[in-house]
Amino acid sequence: MTRSNDYLFDWIRPLAKTLKILRLVFTGLGVVLIAVGQVWMDYDKSWQADWSNLIFWMGVLAVCFTGVLLVFFERDSVSVLLDLKGSEELVVQQQDYISYLSKRESILLTWQTVTKLLSELLDQALTEPEISREKQEMMMLSTVEILADYKLTLLQIADEYCNISIYEYRDDENLLVCVACYRSRPSDAREKHRKWKVGEGHVGKAFELQRELICGDASAPDVKPWISASPENFDENDDVRYVSLAALPIAVSAEEPIGVLIVTSSEAMRFANSGEDHGDEDEQEARRLAAAALQDFAAQIAQIMSVCTSRAVEPSEESADER
Repeated sequence: MTRSNDYLFDWIRPLAKTLKILRLVFTGLGVVLIAVGQVWMDYDKSWQADWSNLIFWMGVLAVCFTGVLLVFFERDSVSVLLDLKGSEELVVQQQDYISYLSKRESILLTWQTVTKLLSELLDQALTEPEISREKQEMMMLSTVEILADYKLTLLQIADEYCNISIYEYRDDENLLVCVACYRSRPSDAREKHRKWKVGEGHVGKAFELQRELICGDASAPDVKPWISASPENFDENDDVRYVSLAALPIAVSAEEPIGVLIVTSSEAMRFANSGEDHGDEDEQEARRLAAAALQDFAAQIAQIMSVCTSRAVEPSEESADER
């Protein structure tokens, strides 16, 4: 399809040729007239002497006209090079912006996809009149697997060590207990998980404060003591595995959290809050979008957990049904 500015260029191309011809004609004519005027000034014939000045100045005007054409329609090589450099910089900026828009679109589409999958999981829970403990565990495991499937696109977490866990608050124990877990090393997910007191570690802190904790580098001196595990829960691998983290309360009502969603990476700066300024603006925006998406997912997980709890079947009832 022909663009509108193609018509302009079709008009400019013949004009450029015309200007070149005019420069050649007026330059040649000006030189000839100046030479003729100077020669005629020395002639004895009166009519030649009378016309010599006019011819001379006509030649000067022709040369000046050529100079005007050069000033307004001909560019020097330095100006051309400077403009080319400016154009290259503009192209690079546009390419960066296109790359940012593409990355942003990818994150938003992934956000939408995960939201849809979690909604389907919620619909599945709503269709169940009774939900056994085993069924609850399967739903929570499906939830972390959904997040794990899209961790690269959404969170930029690739081959590094990643942990995605859902913790549920148990009133009878007054502890936060892991009910579903994904880890980059599958054998780690099958190990016995730690239980956290309210206010202990990043899990307990997020639950206690009833707000998300987003940390780009948990090893920072001003952060590490605040979210470190107690001596009985301490693991020597924590400093290596959990470098950047997001801990988000799971709550239907903001004042009454029922658990915590945890996503961690062994690489720094996978997550960012509004005050984080590491990296360029595009990277910061991508991390902020990821954090916002996780908040949305935590709200959906809260709905799933709430439905599962309200329709839970006690173990004794399950045993009776089996008999």
